[in-house]
Amino acid sequence: MRENKGIAIVIGVVVALVLIVGVVFAVRQSVGNDAGPAAAEGHDSNHHHEDPLSPEHADPQTVATNAMSMIFSWQPARDRSGWEALNRAGQADLLTGVLAEAATTEPIPLPRPAAEWAAWSRSGDTLTAAATAESAPSINGTTATVDVRIRQVVLHPDGGSTPYKTSAAEVTLEKDASGTWRAANYRIEETG
Repeated sequence: MRENKGIAIVIGVVVALVLIVGVVFAVRQSVGNDAGPAAAEGHDSNHHHEDPLSPEHADPQTVATNAMSMIFSWQPARDRSGWEALNRAGQADLLTGVLAEAATTEPIPLPRPAAEWAAWSRSGDTLTAAATAESAPSINGTTATVDVRIRQVVLHPDGGSTPYKTSAAEVTLEKDASGTWRAANYRIEETG
Protein backbone atom coordinates (compact mmCIF):
# COMPACT_ATOMS: atom_id res chain seq x y z
CA MET A 1 0.00 0.00 0.00
CA ARG A 2 2.84 2.39 0.85
CA GLU A 3 4.44 1.60 -2.46
CA ASN A 4 1.23 2.49 -4.34
CA LYS A 5 0.93 5.67 -2.33
CA GLY A 6 4.53 6.65 -3.30
CA ILE A 7 3.90 5.93 -6.97
CA ALA A 8 0.72 7.98 -6.83
CA ILE A 9 2.64 10.92 -5.34
CA VAL A 10 5.35 10.69 -8.03
CA ILE A 11 2.72 10.49 -10.79
CA GLY A 12 0.89 13.45 -9.23
CA VAL A 13 4.08 15.54 -9.14
CA VAL A 14 4.93 14.64 -12.77
CA VAL A 15 1.39 15.48 -13.92
CA ALA A 16 1.54 18.79 -12.01
CA LEU A 17 4.92 19.65 -13.59
CA VAL A 18 3.63 18.79 -17.08
CA LEU A 19 0.56 20.99 -16.48
CA ILE A 20 2.68 23.88 -15.20
CA VAL A 21 5.08 23.64 -18.14
CA GLY A 22 2.11 23.42 -20.53
CA VAL A 23 0.42 26.48 -19.00
CA VAL A 24 3.65 28.51 -19.09
CA PHE A 25 4.23 27.49 -22.72
CA ALA A 26 0.65 28.38 -23.70
CA VAL A 27 0.84 31.77 -21.97
CA ARG A 28 4.16 32.60 -23.67
CA GLN A 29 2.76 31.62 -27.07
CA SER A 30 -0.40 33.70 -26.72
CA VAL A 31 1.26 36.76 -25.18
CA GLY A 32 4.51 36.61 -27.13
CA ASN A 33 7.72 38.13 -25.94
CA ASP A 34 8.61 41.78 -25.43
CA ALA A 35 11.08 41.76 -28.29
CA GLY A 36 8.26 41.97 -30.84
CA PRO A 37 8.09 40.13 -34.11
CA ALA A 38 11.35 39.18 -35.72
CA ALA A 39 12.25 40.64 -39.08
CA ALA A 40 11.50 38.29 -41.93
CA GLU A 41 14.55 36.62 -43.35
CA GLY A 42 15.93 38.27 -46.45
CA HIS A 43 14.14 41.57 -45.80
CA ASP A 44 15.38 44.81 -44.32
CA SER A 45 13.09 45.61 -41.41
CA ASN A 46 14.10 49.27 -41.65
CA HIS A 47 13.14 49.72 -45.31
CA HIS A 48 11.82 53.05 -46.54
CA HIS A 49 8.08 53.31 -47.22
CA GLU A 50 7.33 55.38 -50.30
CA ASP A 51 4.96 58.33 -50.22
CA PRO A 52 1.70 57.21 -51.88
CA LEU A 53 1.44 60.62 -53.57
CA SER A 54 4.94 60.47 -55.05
CA PRO A 55 4.90 60.29 -58.83
CA GLU A 56 8.06 58.15 -58.90
CA HIS A 57 7.27 54.63 -60.13
CA ALA A 58 3.58 55.55 -60.52
CA ASP A 59 1.53 54.99 -63.65
CA PRO A 60 -0.14 57.90 -65.49
CA GLN A 61 -3.60 57.18 -64.00
CA THR A 62 -2.26 57.31 -60.44
CA VAL A 63 -0.39 60.57 -61.02
CA ALA A 64 -3.41 62.13 -62.77
CA THR A 65 -5.84 61.17 -59.99
CA ASN A 66 -3.44 62.23 -57.20
CA ALA A 67 -2.83 65.60 -58.87
CA MET A 68 -6.54 66.31 -59.49
CA SER A 69 -7.48 65.21 -55.95
CA MET A 70 -4.95 67.62 -54.51
CA ILE A 71 -5.75 70.52 -56.86
CA PHE A 72 -9.47 70.31 -56.09
CA SER A 73 -9.20 69.80 -52.30
CA TRP A 74 -9.61 73.22 -50.73
CA GLN A 75 -9.29 74.70 -47.24
CA PRO A 76 -11.29 77.96 -47.40
CA ALA A 77 -10.60 78.93 -43.77
CA ARG A 78 -6.85 78.80 -44.52
CA ASP A 79 -6.57 79.31 -48.28
CA ARG A 80 -7.33 82.59 -50.03
CA SER A 81 -8.25 80.77 -53.25
CA GLY A 82 -7.99 77.45 -55.04
CA TRP A 83 -4.51 78.47 -56.24
CA GLU A 84 -3.09 77.37 -52.89
CA ALA A 85 -4.26 73.80 -53.58
CA LEU A 86 -2.47 73.99 -56.95
CA ASN A 87 0.62 75.16 -55.08
CA ARG A 88 0.38 72.15 -52.73
CA ALA A 89 0.23 69.82 -55.75
CA GLY A 90 3.35 71.52 -57.11
CA GLN A 91 5.14 71.08 -53.80
CA ALA A 92 4.20 67.39 -53.88
CA ASP A 93 6.12 67.18 -57.20
CA LEU A 94 3.03 66.04 -59.12
CA LEU A 95 3.23 68.77 -61.77
CA THR A 96 5.38 69.78 -64.73
CA GLY A 97 5.22 72.28 -67.58
CA VAL A 98 2.63 75.05 -67.46
CA LEU A 99 0.92 73.55 -64.40
CA ALA A 100 4.19 73.53 -62.44
CA GLU A 101 4.86 77.12 -63.49
CA ALA A 102 1.34 78.19 -62.47
CA ALA A 103 1.81 76.46 -59.11
CA THR A 104 5.06 78.22 -58.25
CA THR A 105 4.08 81.83 -58.87
CA GLU A 106 1.05 83.24 -57.08
CA PRO A 107 -1.07 85.04 -59.66
CA ILE A 108 -1.98 88.69 -59.20
CA PRO A 109 -4.86 89.04 -58.82
CA LEU A 110 -5.67 85.66 -57.28
CA PRO A 111 -8.26 83.59 -59.14
CA ARG A 112 -11.76 84.33 -58.01
CA PRO A 113 -12.83 81.59 -55.55
CA ALA A 114 -16.15 79.75 -55.71
CA ALA A 115 -19.18 81.82 -54.67
CA GLU A 116 -19.54 79.72 -51.50
CA TRP A 117 -15.91 80.30 -50.42
CA ALA A 118 -16.63 82.99 -47.77
CA ALA A 119 -19.42 80.91 -46.20
CA TRP A 120 -17.20 77.81 -46.14
CA SER A 121 -14.44 79.85 -44.53
CA ARG A 122 -16.74 81.26 -41.82
CA SER A 123 -18.12 77.82 -40.95
CA GLY A 124 -14.73 76.06 -41.02
CA ASP A 125 -15.72 73.75 -43.88
CA THR A 126 -13.13 72.05 -46.09
CA LEU A 127 -13.57 70.49 -49.48
CA THR A 128 -12.08 67.17 -50.35
CA ALA A 129 -11.83 65.83 -53.86
CA ALA A 130 -11.79 62.19 -54.87
CA ALA A 131 -10.55 61.60 -58.40
CA THR A 132 -10.86 58.37 -60.34
CA ALA A 133 -9.47 57.46 -63.73
CA GLU A 134 -12.31 56.83 -66.18
CA SER A 135 -10.19 55.13 -68.82
CA ALA A 136 -6.82 53.60 -69.55
CA PRO A 137 -4.25 56.24 -70.50
CA SER A 138 -3.68 57.16 -74.10
CA ILE A 139 0.13 57.16 -74.38
CA ASN A 140 2.07 58.67 -77.25
CA GLY A 141 5.80 58.60 -76.51
CA THR A 142 6.43 60.73 -73.44
CA THR A 143 2.91 62.20 -73.37
CA ALA A 144 -0.16 60.55 -71.86
CA THR A 145 -3.79 61.61 -71.56
CA VAL A 146 -6.09 60.31 -68.84
CA ASP A 147 -9.81 61.01 -68.42
CA VAL A 148 -10.56 61.65 -64.74
CA ARG A 149 -13.79 62.10 -62.78
CA ILE A 150 -13.49 64.51 -59.81
CA ARG A 151 -16.06 64.45 -57.01
CA GLN A 152 -15.84 67.27 -54.46
CA VAL A 153 -17.51 66.99 -51.06
CA VAL A 154 -17.84 69.71 -48.43
CA LEU A 155 -16.76 68.39 -45.03
CA HIS A 156 -18.37 70.19 -42.08
CA PRO A 157 -16.74 70.60 -38.64
CA ASP A 158 -19.61 68.62 -37.04
CA GLY A 159 -18.61 65.53 -39.06
CA GLY A 160 -21.34 65.91 -41.67
CA SER A 161 -20.73 66.24 -45.39
CA THR A 162 -22.48 67.67 -48.43
CA PRO A 163 -21.77 66.71 -52.04
CA TYR A 164 -20.60 69.79 -53.95
CA LYS A 165 -19.60 69.25 -57.54
CA THR A 166 -18.66 66.51 -59.98
CA SER A 167 -16.38 67.36 -62.89
CA ALA A 168 -14.70 65.55 -65.74
CA ALA A 169 -11.12 66.40 -66.62
CA GLU A 170 -8.82 65.41 -69.41
CA VAL A 171 -5.36 65.39 -67.83
CA THR A 172 -2.23 65.58 -69.98
CA LEU A 173 0.91 64.12 -68.44
CA GLU A 174 4.53 64.20 -69.49
CA LYS A 175 7.22 61.64 -68.69
CA ASP A 176 10.67 62.97 -67.81
CA ALA A 177 14.07 61.40 -68.55
CA SER A 178 13.87 59.31 -65.35
CA GLY A 179 10.56 57.80 -66.49
CA THR A 180 8.43 59.73 -63.98
CA TRP A 181 5.00 60.94 -65.09
CA ARG A 182 3.72 64.35 -63.96
CA ALA A 183 0.56 66.30 -64.77
CA ALA A 184 1.33 69.02 -67.32
CA ASN A 185 -2.12 70.40 -68.05
CA TYR A 186 -5.82 69.65 -67.70
CA ARG A 187 -9.08 70.63 -69.29
CA ILE A 188 -12.16 70.51 -67.06
CA GLU A 189 -15.88 70.22 -67.65
CA GLU A 190 -18.52 70.37 -64.90
CA THR A 191 -20.90 67.44 -65.02
CA GLY A 192 -23.04 68.02 -61.94
